[in-house]
Amino acid sequence: MKRRELVSLFFFLSLILIIMMDSALFLPNEVLIAADLGIYFETLGIIISIYTIINGISILIFGYLTDMIERKKMLILAGVLWSVVAILHIFVEEFWQLLLVRIVAAIAVSITAPLVVSYLADIISSDSRSKSFAFWGLVTNIGTLVAGVLALAFNAVDFEALVFDTIREKIDHIAFTYPNILYTWRLPYFYLGIIALIFTILNYFITIEPKRAAKEKQLEEILLDEDIRYSYKIKLSDLKLIFKRKSNFFLMFNFFDVIASGLVLAYIFPYIQLEIGVSVVDIKVIILFLFIIVLGLIIGQFWLAHLGDKKVQRGDLSGRVKVAIICSILNLPFFLFGFAMTPNIANSTFFFGTLLVNDIGFWVLWLVYCTFLGVGLAFTMGIGPNWFSSLIDVNFPENRGTMVAVGLFIDSIGRALGAVIGGFMVTLTGSFSATIFWVFLIAGIFSTCLWIPLFFTAKKDYLEINEAMKNRASSLSKMQPEDSR
Repeated sequence: MKRRELVSLFFFLSLILIIMMDSALFLPNEVLIAADLGIYFETLGIIISIYTIINGISILIFGYLTDMIERKKMLILAGVLWSVVAILHIFVEEFWQLLLVRIVAAIAVSITAPLVVSYLADIISSDSRSKSFAFWGLVTNIGTLVAGVLALAFNAVDFEALVFDTIREKIDHIAFTYPNILYTWRLPYFYLGIIALIFTILNYFITIEPKRAAKEKQLEEILLDEDIRYSYKIKLSDLKLIFKRKSNFFLMFNFFDVIASGLVLAYIFPYIQLEIGVSVVDIKVIILFLFIIVLGLIIGQFWLAHLGDKKVQRGDLSGRVKVAIICSILNLPFFLFGFAMTPNIANSTFFFGTLLVNDIGFWVLWLVYCTFLGVGLAFTMGIGPNWFSSLIDVNFPENRGTMVAVGLFIDSIGRALGAVIGGFMVTLTGSFSATIFWVFLIAGIFSTCLWIPLFFTAKKDYLEINEAMKNRASSLSKMQPEDSR
C-alpha cells in the first residue's frame, strides 16, 4: 500500500472510530443518566431501542448511497453531523432533549458502518478480508473500551456503598447523594465532539477515494491501469435478484443472533454496578475485562478470522461461513453457564445467590466465571469478521454497501428488541442476570436454526459470483480505456 493511501486510511478510520464511540459514551453512564433525568430502565430501554432502530433505518439509506456517491463526501457528512450533535449533549436537561440528540447521533453513526466496509473492501486485498475486518474489529473494541474508560472517568459514584435491596432504591439514592456530579455524563461527548470536528476538517483535505473493486482478485491487475474504471453501479432492479440469493437471506435476516448481545450491550454496566455490586475500576472487574480482552478480542477476533481466510485460501470457498456458523453455535453454552454463575460481591454468592462461598472459593469461582464469559465472547468475536467477509463474497462490489446496510438494519431490529425486552424484564424481575440468561437461551435456539442452512447455500452462491466476476474481468480487459470511463 502506498504511503498516501496509508495516511488517508489512518485519518479515514480515526474519524470513523471516534464516531463509533458514541454508544460507548452513553452505556457506561446509564445509571448516572437515570439519576440525573429522573428516568428508569424501561425508559432507557426505549431510548436505546429508538436509537438502534433509527440507526438501522438510516443504515439502509446510507448503505445504498455508499454504493452511489463518493465515500469521502459521506465521511465528511458523518463527521460534521456527529461532532455538532455530540457537542450539543452538554445542553441536555430534559428527557425529550436526550431523545432528540440520541436520534441525530444514531443517524450520524449509521453512515459509518457500510462506509468502512466498502472502503476496506476496496483498499485491502480480497485474500485478507477477514483479517482486515478482524483488525478493524479489534480497533473498534479497543476504542469502545477507551470510550468507556473516558465516560467513567467523570463518574465519581461509589457503587460498593449502595446497600439497598432494589435497583430503584439505588438509583434514587444516587440522585439524592450526588447532585453535584450528575451532569458529568455529558462531558465526554463535548470533548470528543470537538476532536471529531478537527478530524473532519483534516479528512476533507487528506482522504483519497480508492477505485471500486480495485482489490478483487479477478480485477486487481486490470484496474492497475488508471484509465480503466469499474463502471458497474447498483440499480434498483438489482434488489430483486439480490434477495433471491439464499445465502443473503440467511446471512442478513437472522436477527435472533443479536437479541441477546443487544440486551447485554444495553445493560452490562448496570449489571456490573448494581447486581454484581462493584465499581468498574475494581480489581475483580479489571480481571474480568482482561480475560475478555485476551480470550475474546485477541483469540476470537484474530485467530478465528484468520482461520476463515485460511479455509478460503485452501479452496474451501464457504470456509468463512462455516467458521461464522460454528462460532455462533459454540458461544451459547459458555455464555449461559457464565451468566448462570452471576456473583454478588457483597454477599459472596454465586448462581443467583444460591451458593455461599468463602474468600478463596469466591476467587476461584470468579476466575471460572471470567473464563466462561471470555471464551463465549471469543466465539462471538469470531462471527463478525467472517460474517462481513461472507456477505462480501456472495455479492457484487456495486451491491455490497447496500447488502451490509440491510444486514445491519436487521441486526438493529434484533438489538432494539433486546434492549426493550431487557428493560421491561429487569423492571418486572429486578434481576439483570436472570433476564440475560433466559434471553440468551431462547434467542440462541432460534438463531441456530437460521445459521445451519448456510452450510448448504454459501458455496453455490460464492461460485456464481466468482464466475460472474471473471466474465466482467474479461470484458474490462478487452475494452479500450476511453470506452471504460
